[in-house]
Amino acid sequence: MIRKTITVLLSAAFLVSMASAMTGTVGGDIGYYNVNAGISGASVYFDNDYKGETGGTDGSLLVDVYVTGTPYTTYSVEKQGYETYSGKITQYPSAGEIIQLSATLEQQMIGGDKGYYKVVTNGVAGASVYLDNDYKGLTGNDGTLTVEVYTTGTPYTTYKVEKAGYTTYDGRITDYPAEGQIVELDATLDMIPVTAPVTEPTQSPFPLAGVFGLAALGAIVLSRKE
Repeated sequence: MIRKTITVLLSAAFLVSMASAMTGTVGGDIGYYNVNAGISGASVYFDNDYKGETGGTDGSLLVDVYVTGTPYTTYSVEKQGYETYSGKITQYPSAGEIIQLSATLEQQMIGGDKGYYKVVTNGVAGASVYLDNDYKGLTGNDGTLTVEVYTTGTPYTTYKVEKAGYTTYDGRITDYPAEGQIVELDATLDMIPVTAPVTEPTQSPFPLAGVFGLAALGAIVLSRKE
């Protein structure tokens, strides 16, 4: 009788463990951290564990954690071209709770002995950019072009932006970038309105004066016959 009871208890314990494994409840309940970076494609780490990339229109990532597990203490968010953001985790979610973590990523300053001018148009792509009389390239799809200049070189004094069908913009350069600094130059290009061609009036093959002349000649001929 005792052996049967032990067998039944062991069987029941085995079934319970199998059911737990099938339902995924091993490890306890789950809470969440929502990492808000404002930039898509940024890598998120908790301590040294990679958790994924931010996405969506708000540049966020939802990370699930076991509330009964060892708590994380730090998080970091990084993306090429930006300074890595690191922060401390001081709050821990309960089951089903979401805790917000913010991360502000600043763009990296471009290094070297060069500075930069960023020519910003009013959204006109494919416009030619000149510093003094030196051609520097075309504006991109966002209507901008970044031009590198040596900080120790002779400074430019003027810039020009032009495109067919638009008014040409001419401006003066009064700010000069330091190493790694970006100075913006604004250029507004107005579209030139297209006017319909003027249609010339159709001219008669026989001018009015010629008609009167023929009539007079005919009158003279008739008078002579009479």
